[in-house]
Amino acid sequence: MTRIILVGGGIGGAATALALSRQGFEPVVYERTKALREVGAGVALWANATHIMKNLGLLEDAINVGCPITNYQFCSQHGKELVNVSVDGFELPVVGIHRAELHRLLWQNVPTEKFILGETFERFECQGDRIHAYFTSGAQAEGDALIGADGLRSRVRAALFGDVPPTYRNFKTWRGLTEFIPKSYRPGYIHEYLGGGKGGGFMMLGQGKMYWYVAATAPANQPDAATKRKQALENLFRDWFSSIPELITATDESQIITTDLYDRPPTRPWSLGNVTLLGDAAHPMLPTMGQGACTALEDAYVIAKCLKANPDPVAAFQQYESLRFPRTKAIVEQSLRSGKMGELKHPLAVGLRNTFMKVMGAAISSSFQSLHAYRA
Repeated sequence: MTRIILVGGGIGGAATALALSRQGFEPVVYERTKALREVGAGVALWANATHIMKNLGLLEDAINVGCPITNYQFCSQHGKELVNVSVDGFELPVVGIHRAELHRLLWQNVPTEKFILGETFERFECQGDRIHAYFTSGAQAEGDALIGADGLRSRVRAALFGDVPPTYRNFKTWRGLTEFIPKSYRPGYIHEYLGGGKGGGFMMLGQGKMYWYVAATAPANQPDAATKRKQALENLFRDWFSSIPELITATDESQIITTDLYDRPPTRPWSLGNVTLLGDAAHPMLPTMGQGACTALEDAYVIAKCLKANPDPVAAFQQYESLRFPRTKAIVEQSLRSGKMGELKHPLAVGLRNTFMKVMGAAISSSFQSLHAYRA
């Protein structure tokens, strides 16, 4: 049985372990944290991702713990509708789900002994057609192939291609969960608001949880306010459509997560021999198109199919990369273009952008349809 070493036990790593197990391989996941958990709050599983969940036998479970999404509504910062995109025209549903619930669905279907926790990857060596992985604790692992699913600052990527930092994209984000439901919420909707150098939105995740997110342009590594962090955030969005400041106010400060936004310009290769990368380790992207977790699920499914079709991991990884690079490159670039539109601050530029979005509503809807129609 082919033994695959996986570095990273997040959504991408857990999905890959499950997909490989279903194809008859022996995956072993090495995760640096001491407990399997996902930070973050909400994720939209678009139809391209619920396709993967269906093929992994997890779609009904995801529906049970999530919330169906039917529309993506873009508004001005004061609540005027710009575009309303229907997203429920596919043969598969779109589901809003908590990242931790998605993670749990994936890893609970893989034997627990396949997850080795508290191990930080250090380096690897190729010895013939075998891979030897070494960890900072002194632990070692041997396998037929190695997959780095260890995120934005992937240590496997650094071992392959050098430690080149990702690119900061001038935005800081805050995300939170609350049981407060704004009066403006329409069941099945993602509501998103666009302002000058700021944005925000919210959607239901199921189980009574409302997920909200806001973003604002900021210098890299700008720390949050030392005290009264939530109050500073409330002040930043106080003149926005009422639902956004209400959601911030309704959320316990300990439940607000802040993140700087990075990506990498799409480049190849991802692979070297029988070592490859997956998810954010391969193609980190801005969250503006909501495709980060979805493309990681696609990667997991495709890499398992390629390994099943070709017993040589070197050839399988080359095929996987060839299949995945064009799509992920397009999404990384589209996500960056959307982010650039969000950087506009001058009132005239913001007004022109909003008018453009209203005029181009049909084209925006068509773009969403083509993005989500992909089936790995």
